[in-house]
Amino acid sequence: MRSLCRVLIVDDEMLVRQGIKHLLDWEQAGYYIVGEASNGLEALELVEELQPHIVITDIVMPIMDGEKLVRLVKERYPAIEVIVLSSFSEFDYVRSTFQNGVADYILKPKLEAEYLLSILHKTAAKIEGLGIPVKEERSEETQIAQAIDKMISGYEAEITTEIIRRRFPYLKFLLLGVDLNPVKDKLGKKQIEKSLSQYLHLLQSGQAEYMKLESVPGTLLYLLNADDPWAERIEQLIHNLSRIPKEIEQAETVHFIISNRFEDFCQLGNIYSKQYERLKRYSFYLPTYPVLEVDHLPALPARTSAIDMAELIEGLKRKQFQKSFSSFLEHIHEKSIDYETDIFEFKSLLGNFIFNVTNTLSKLKFETEPLEKRKYDYFRKIDQAVYARDAIQYIEEFIQEAEIITRETDTSTNPSFYRLLNYIQEHYAEPITLTEVAKKFHFNASYLSSYFSANNNEGFSEYVNKVRVEKAKEMLVETEESISEISDRVGYSDQSYFTKVFKKMTGVSPSQYRKEQVQENQNI
Repeated sequence: MRSLCRVLIVDDEMLVRQGIKHLLDWEQAGYYIVGEASNGLEALELVEELQPHIVITDIVMPIMDGEKLVRLVKERYPAIEVIVLSSFSEFDYVRSTFQNGVADYILKPKLEAEYLLSILHKTAAKIEGLGIPVKEERSEETQIAQAIDKMISGYEAEITTEIIRRRFPYLKFLLLGVDLNPVKDKLGKKQIEKSLSQYLHLLQSGQAEYMKLESVPGTLLYLLNADDPWAERIEQLIHNLSRIPKEIEQAETVHFIISNRFEDFCQLGNIYSKQYERLKRYSFYLPTYPVLEVDHLPALPARTSAIDMAELIEGLKRKQFQKSFSSFLEHIHEKSIDYETDIFEFKSLLGNFIFNVTNTLSKLKFETEPLEKRKYDYFRKIDQAVYARDAIQYIEEFIQEAEIITRETDTSTNPSFYRLLNYIQEHYAEPITLTEVAKKFHFNASYLSSYFSANNNEGFSEYVNKVRVEKAKEMLVETEESISEISDRVGYSDQSYFTKVFKKMTGVSPSQYRKEQVQENQNI
């Protein structure tokens, strides 16, 4: 590869980058694409790392545009040549790049293979010690890699069956990959790749082949090839992969994807887009699944009907806030169990809810300025949420703020909450659970947890424990019952757990508390 002219492609549109990558048979023409970037800032980091001979860059891009990129590249790396891509309307920008030393420009409508190659040759000839790159015969490994890259990008690829069979002699294929973008730690990424390579090397020793693919930036992707039977191999692979996130303390950000098995190498592009990508999206709803594979997915729940937003708004207008909020939370929790739910649709539903609640409360003359200020922050957080549960948490926070505005947090004017506290006071000796109480008061369990904290400044479990400990303190002073009997009477079947909770809340054990109270009474 070192004898080839190294090229970096920069454009904020992925389809444009893909089009350029597949416009030429780059290596046969004497060039090698070392990387790609979606903006000038990304490109600048790659220039330092990859040291390309030529940078092909768009002009109008977010974060850092092509004009600034050209200026910085020529200042820091004067030997690197830059070719600018532009449309007719951007020519004023292009003119300014020539002042910074751009080698040439190409109008996007004229971006054709022959013309691009002529510009590349002319630019390469300016680079000292390089000249026009010499064409090289592509190795079979390179031909396969380029064919795979084309298929994953949605293009057809031409490659002979003989070449495929020599590299992949076995009957079945599958794709195995992991998205590394959520892993922020570079060391963590290296550890994942190292662990995965070790497992694949073991797999290779038993009548199997694999090839690392460089087709998807930010993704470790492999093509595996082996004979039947697969079942035992897959089970062992899933077992090994499940251990990797725990080894690197990334248990909830790493998801390995295993596609269906397929026999025709040329099906690879379809398998990637229709199966692999679909499984990858499921991780949004399945955060606790380190490995996603068709035969190891949970059963899908019954499909829920769409929520009637107009009905929800009517409920808000009638000031049925608790019922409206609880109904919506129950609906989105049900939606989040269905991992086939479209992610964009799910997030849009949450954003729509925030918009409608804020708008309706404003029309009802509530003071919505705090919500208005935070609204766009919630939109951003939901849009960036890695998992559905995170997005739901933001909705719960929003509802808590909305309840404060509607004065639902005032227990003196909130009979529903007053009844809830009374219920706990009357039934503390029973095995009270959040789920059972939620059903009793027609709440969604998750909503009740948020609702309780917002209204009482402490969680449901903390409040139940506080009530039980207060009752226990009375019994310790007023009766001669044993600690075990009192523990059971206030709702704790495990005496050791009762003692632990009691000490945490009072600072002393039940027996020490009783002893202190007896001594205190004797001194009076």
